[in-house]
Amino acid sequence: MEINKIRLKLYFNIIRKIHNVDLSDIPKVAVANIRKILRQKGFAVQDGFTSVTTKCTICTDEKIEQKKIENKLYVNKTTGFFICPKCNIHGDWNMLERLMKKSKIEGSIKEYISELQQKIESFQKDWKTVLENTTSIVDLSEIEVLDLFRLFEYPYYEESRKVLSDVRVSKDHTVLYFPLKNSLDNVVGFRKIQAGKEDETENCGLYAAGLFHCRATKTSRNDMGILVPNIQDVLHLAASKVPGTLIWLNNCSLPPILLPTLENYQKLCLWGDWDNMRSVAEKLGEERCRFVRPTDGLVTATEAANANLSLKTLVSEAKPAAHRSITTFAALRDDVYAELTNIDKVRGVKWRRFPGLTRLLGGHRRGELTVLTGPTGCGKTTLCAEMSLDLATQGVTTLWGSFEIRNSRLARTMLQQFAGVPLEQNLQDFTKFADDFQKLPIYYLAFHGQQPIKVVMEAVEHARYMHDLAHVVVDNVQFMLGLGDERDGDRYLRQDAVIAAFRTFATARHTHVTLVMHPRKERESEDLSTSSIFGSAKASQEADNVLIIQDKRLTAVRGKKYLQVAKNRYSGDLGIVPLDFDKDSLSYQPKKKPKSKDEPDKLLNQCFEEYSLEERNYDSFSNINRATKTQKNKNKHNEADTFLSDILNLNRTR
Repeated sequence: MEINKIRLKLYFNIIRKIHNVDLSDIPKVAVANIRKILRQKGFAVQDGFTSVTTKCTICTDEKIEQKKIENKLYVNKTTGFFICPKCNIHGDWNMLERLMKKSKIEGSIKEYISELQQKIESFQKDWKTVLENTTSIVDLSEIEVLDLFRLFEYPYYEESRKVLSDVRVSKDHTVLYFPLKNSLDNVVGFRKIQAGKEDETENCGLYAAGLFHCRATKTSRNDMGILVPNIQDVLHLAASKVPGTLIWLNNCSLPPILLPTLENYQKLCLWGDWDNMRSVAEKLGEERCRFVRPTDGLVTATEAANANLSLKTLVSEAKPAAHRSITTFAALRDDVYAELTNIDKVRGVKWRRFPGLTRLLGGHRRGELTVLTGPTGCGKTTLCAEMSLDLATQGVTTLWGSFEIRNSRLARTMLQQFAGVPLEQNLQDFTKFADDFQKLPIYYLAFHGQQPIKVVMEAVEHARYMHDLAHVVVDNVQFMLGLGDERDGDRYLRQDAVIAAFRTFATARHTHVTLVMHPRKERESEDLSTSSIFGSAKASQEADNVLIIQDKRLTAVRGKKYLQVAKNRYSGDLGIVPLDFDKDSLSYQPKKKPKSKDEPDKLLNQCFEEYSLEERNYDSFSNINRATKTQKNKNKHNEADTFLSDILNLNRTR
């Protein structure tokens, strides 16, 4: 019992560490006021693409100051978050205001700065240890580098060592350390990659505020940066002598704290999956971003290099990331061609747990609105949780807005679905399951009960900017109604406003939104339809997909529960997906049944095998004359026909 109590305490501690998006996380500063407030405090400001730059007062010391440019303080235009690349001091806008208001630094801020400096010293010791226990890739022989690249499955060419000169290699040549640098080329972190586990990269350092970048040898230095999702793309571009700085943007993820690192680039070329790179371009400023369109289904630089295409030409022909308000087909034809040559990619991320749903919908696509409805108590939240968990395990960053049940209970349900076993009976494995679940890109809104739509949308917009959301789940819409500014207005109008807000968000922000909604109270014997959704017809009209859980277990003797695809704007395919609930794993995932043949079929196969063997033996060992042999063959066939007919008659009687 004591051990179980300790494990339960650990459970609640981990639940508290779930990624929550709270109102306190949302900045309360207007973008237009940042420059005004800084100037009023006597700070000269310079407007950039993503940040406002000014002088850092924390690390400025006239006696030891060497370069004025090193004292730049970057203030994010959207969130007000600030960071100084020289002293690595960072914080939110409220802290920066407190620093500017008073001539002397407050005691609490002094403690915060002291803690940050201790972390800086700790990281510098860790990086020094890495340097002492590893070898530079330049110091390896050509044969050792070739074996190393074969082990990690990296493309090799003669000058690979020079391009990756900053990379460190462990003594056993199984681990690589890629230094992450900020805008001043100071190492502020490192990315650790182990052979055989290349997908499980580990980032260490100061608030992950750095990027790995390099240049191809003997190329002109210019102000363009090329952002790619993996190191293989970097090596292929370097081998092709593509000019510019080659930047490794791991998994196309760009936290806002990395924006100052890319502030000095006048041009940025994005090469990767457009669904992910689109949000990256919005953060960086679309006016300076260009995108390499997929060619014949080749999305990445590695795929283009393997097809023997000229990477230099593709980079030089990169198209602007943004279209004008009014456009023509000439500007859109590349997008149309890219969709036609990437049909499987356009269909979206496929559900692994629900192959029947994937067969009907094609996949989970960004920019769409899905409405899920069903009778009370049919398992809407449980099914939606498993569908979103399936996508999150494939890298789809998800934000859950659970207004009906607490986040801790929702997290417990998803954790048990993730584990596939009853947690209360497997507490000894809880830590392992929780650690693996915590690595998934799932975030939760720290709201419960009725909330104003304006507050919810602010939190969703902030989470999208900070975490590059691809999927937003709202459970459920009815719980959000009642506390808006027009609380005395019509309930249907308020619900229509909620649906319109999320429809606009899904399209404008290229994010999939799933709305869980209650249906009208109808007769239990009647099937639900798109007109059964509570409220006006706006929900079914605005939705790209309408999913209805039909539960006939209580109204029919052999009633079943199934998921009905009632609307599918992408392909138009409609149908049903059977739902069988497993109480142990809280899962609707269909069970795989082993295929077994019927006994009569087995018996017939055995008969054919016996007959064929007897015939081969008879033919091989008979040495009698041809006339006798022919007569015996006829008798044998007659006996076999009689025997098979008896078996078939027996099968019919059964």
